[in-house]
Amino acid sequence: MLPFGAERRDGGDDMRIFDKHDRELQSIDEKSGYLVKDSRFLMRHEAVEAREERGHWVTIKEYPNGGKDVDWVVDEPATEAKEAWDEYEPIMRFVEFTQSEIGQRRIEELKGLLQSTDYMVLKVIEGATTLAEIAETVKKRAAWRKEINEIEEAERNRGDSNADHT
Repeated sequence: MLPFGAERRDGGDDMRIFDKHDRELQSIDEKSGYLVKDSRFLMRHEAVEAREERGHWVTIKEYPNGGKDVDWVVDEPATEAKEAWDEYEPIMRFVEFTQSEIGQRRIEELKGLLQSTDYMVLKVIEGATTLAEIAETVKKRAAWRKEINEIEEAERNRGDSNADHT
């Protein structure tokens, strides 16, 4: 099956997948990275000089009056001139998520969890339930917010240390 909607030049659906070190992968973890279209060098084709056809005449039949039926036999076919060229294979390249991308994905996941429990807090405000009844959810929400803040802080610190090295 062709991953993530990739297309093959020959219309097949078995495009090979390689990592950044050109190692072929048999499977990938979609949670740890993504695929991009790429190409991989296969071989260099050298230039070819033009050459005329070479061959010889073969006598098929001889007649009493000295006439002959002959046929041309090709020893080397003619070749057209071709410039040198490189051959590439279309592939998919697996790119691992950066720490920043992993953090952003986790933040999106946590914000989704917060959003999916917002209605519970609104029910408390509207008097439909009590804070005591949703205490466990409130604890989880606090932990999710804390984790979001920690990820954002780590990202800021990573950004600061990267700026120091430029």
